[in-house]
Amino acid sequence: MKIQFRTLGFAAAFLTALYAFSGCNEATVLGKELIPGSDKVVVKDTTINNLITSNIARVDSSIRTGNSYYQGVLGSITQDPIFGKTHGFLYTQVSLPKAEFTFEGTGWVLDSVVLYVGCDTVWYGENAPLNVKVYRMNEPNFKIDTAYMYNVPRSYDLSKEIGNAIINPVYPKDSLSIYGVKYAPQLRIPLKPSFGQELFQQRADGAFKNDSSFRDWLKGLAIVPDTTNGRTMLYTNLNSGSTRITVYYKNSEKDSLMASFAFDPYSSAHANYVARNYTGKEVANLINTANPLGDNVVYIQEAPGIYTNIQIPNIADVPNAVINKAEIVITEINSGSAGLDNIFAEPERLMLRRYITHDSLAFLFDYGNPSSPDLLGFGGNKIVISDLGPFKVVQYKFNIARHLQLAQQKKIENSVLKLEGWSSRMIDLPRLKAGGGSATPPANVKLRIIYTEL
Repeated sequence: MKIQFRTLGFAAAFLTALYAFSGCNEATVLGKELIPGSDKVVVKDTTINNLITSNIARVDSSIRTGNSYYQGVLGSITQDPIFGKTHGFLYTQVSLPKAEFTFEGTGWVLDSVVLYVGCDTVWYGENAPLNVKVYRMNEPNFKIDTAYMYNVPRSYDLSKEIGNAIINPVYPKDSLSIYGVKYAPQLRIPLKPSFGQELFQQRADGAFKNDSSFRDWLKGLAIVPDTTNGRTMLYTNLNSGSTRITVYYKNSEKDSLMASFAFDPYSSAHANYVARNYTGKEVANLINTANPLGDNVVYIQEAPGIYTNIQIPNIADVPNAVINKAEIVITEINSGSAGLDNIFAEPERLMLRRYITHDSLAFLFDYGNPSSPDLLGFGGNKIVISDLGPFKVVQYKFNIARHLQLAQQKKIENSVLKLEGWSSRMIDLPRLKAGGGSATPPANVKLRIIYTEL
């Protein structure tokens, strides 16, 4: 995404400017309030450039879909030359309009049948059409009270395709007006007339008796993206935008009738399947390497994806001192249009936590009270430090002075830190390529320390 340090032929002046932005070895950043006036206390400024960074990709058992979590992703990214492929499949049930339901009147004539899916008015990747198909599921135990792992596909019947469409990202003004009723922005997927006719054939004492009977007949819907070509991912929200199947019809006496089989947040099972495939792409060479010297490039994907472990060596070399500031700096490496960095954006925020055990994590002391964190002081937000035409460079900075002070004093372990994307969504998509601990400065991950000797 924003500078190809090894191949980009920019003038040396540009690298010099970037170096200045990164804040390396410049004591002038130290605020006046930290510099003693007449005490002649020695304040020093040093940078540790040999941090060990290791990229990790593994299944995250904490990420579950369904139950009371209604957000998901739908679509395909098949052309990311750095991070490979990502696919998002959506599964859901709908409910009867009411128990012992029947369509109004007699002599029903189908106009159309449409699946509407609630969708946020943001997307990831390219603002481009997305091909999707809808199939009948054949999961016999698809239940609302189950939290489903994101990496396990649910079962559907390829011989029972009931719809297909080309859909587009939605905008805040993309509201629908149907028979005078306005609906929030939503995806609209026409279903086959034959499926509408199947609905007409059901009876109030059969599949339409109650939701249990209905779901025995229609176990669920699988919304499946085209996995061969795509650069677009949509953020769905089944509990918004009136997710439903609507049948538009007329009978022997009336026109403009409709019946809606809506998503019920309390009884409709749902799940999201997210597949990542790094085969043959750049990132595949530097994940799970177990290299004791670490990786020279950092790769971050929002969960479920790739994160980076950071080890800080040699903190015992810092003498007995008051640590005024300790700043970890992560600097992006831009791959330009060749890496599609102009399409696939970076995370708005990263998070740094520490391992307590092999799998258990805790916030750093500098983060503050988790219920009321010091986000401004701790850092982690994306900062644009250079924007030269198509080459934009971003940085992320964390102030870990309290953590480092305690580790230097051996009051806590100098434990491995976990660097990851941080989003309000359980499943998200932004990604970042940055300099690793062994990358050539100024692109490398570094730790700048300003301390006062005692």
